[in-house]
Parts: sequence; C-alpha cells; structure tokens
Amino acid sequence: MAVIDRVLIGEGLVIEERPDGSGLDLKNVAHIDLVMGPRGSAAEDAFCRTLTDQKQGVNGLLAIAAPNMMVKPNTVMFNKVTIKDGRQAVQMFGPAQRGVAMAVMECVEDGTIPLEEADDVFICVGVFIDHNADMDDRIQDWNYRATKMAIKSAVAREPKAAEVLKHYKEALHPFAATKSRRVEDHAYALAIEQMKSRNPLTPKPTVVDAADKALDQMKQRKGLVSQD
Repeated sequence: MAVIDRVLIGEGLVIEERPDGSGLDLKNVAHIDLVMGPRGSAAEDAFCRTLTDQKQGVNGLLAIAAPNMMVKPNTVMFNKVTIKDGRQAVQMFGPAQRGVAMAVMECVEDGTIPLEEADDVFICVGVFIDHNADMDDRIQDWNYRATKMAIKSAVAREPKAAEVLKHYKEALHPFAATKSRRVEDHAYALAIEQMKSRNPLTPKPTVVDAADKALDQMKQRKGLVSQD
C-alpha cells in the first residue's frame, strides 16, 4: 500500500537568536507551508498551476539540487512574500532553493518518501523570505530544516485533530500580539521551546528510570563501581 496515497499537508517554522544576541532573528525566519500528493491528485494540479501561473513578484520555480538536476519527487516552490528586487530573487533562487531541494532528497534517502513512489509524487512548497533577510547561510539552512520538518509531519499525518484540540489553548505563538515587552519576551521564549518540542527532527530525551539512576549513584558512593 502506498505511503503517500492522498493529499497531505505540512508546515514548519525555524527561528533562532540573532548572532549578536539581540533577540529573535526575525529577518531570516523560515516558515514553510507544504502540500504533497500522488499523481492524479489535487497536489499535481496545484503543482502545474503554480509552475505556470507566473505573476510580477510572485513566482513558481522548480526545486533543484544543482542546475539540470531537479529533485524527485517533483517539487515547485512559491514565494509567500512579494519579490521586489534582485537581491530577494537571488535569495529565493539560490539558498532557499538549495535548502528545499536537499530536504526533499534527504526525505527520499531516509525512507520518509518511499523511493518507489518518488517519481509519482508532487510537492508544492511555500517559502517565506523577509524583505530584510540578510544571512544567506541561515536562509538555506533554516528553509532546509523547515521543509524537512513539514514533509515528515505531512507523511506522518501529524498533528492529529485530537492532539491539537488537547493543546491549542495553551500553545503559544511566537509572533502573537502581547500587552507588554516583558510579556512579549517571556512569550517568545516559551513559544520557541514549545515549537522545538513539536519538531519531529528533534531527538527525544532519553527516559532514565529513577530507581536505576538512584541505584547507580548509590553504588558509586559506596565504591562498588570502579572509577576511571
């Protein structure tokens, strides 16, 4: 049975602190909205329309690993922020394109997207590049990470409706309106921690049995375990 047997939806956001520690790097934040599905689905139709319906400031482009090497599954990118100048266009057609392409191919390599299905799957990726983006390495890396997150969530059919219903009220949005700067800073920090915990690429902490840990500590204190 096919893994990608219907239209699937995913999203991913990646943001960290500015290198100088001045706060969140809002200039280079990466946010991906993603639609994927098999041949004959609405995802294929959306792919074709996105690639051919070019408008001023809104462009569709193929994700390529390198010139003359488009990725599989077929992937089209579209910008969520109007492209206004050559610098922004190059950021979309350069680092963002490379990041998205590498994420797609790694998801085939690791089996998230089965190789035997890759030639008949279509992916549409919405890319956010702020007009003030100033670090191409972050644009590439963060869009790579956000795209990989979105694909893995989509294929896993996550999150489930029951899970969202259970947590949506206490879930924090890093860019939500707040009443004061102090509240805003605190909300930022909590929202980012929550966001990281929902990232399917983040390794889950190893659960250590409390009794086993206590026993090991006791043995060490009694000198029953040799120390290097």
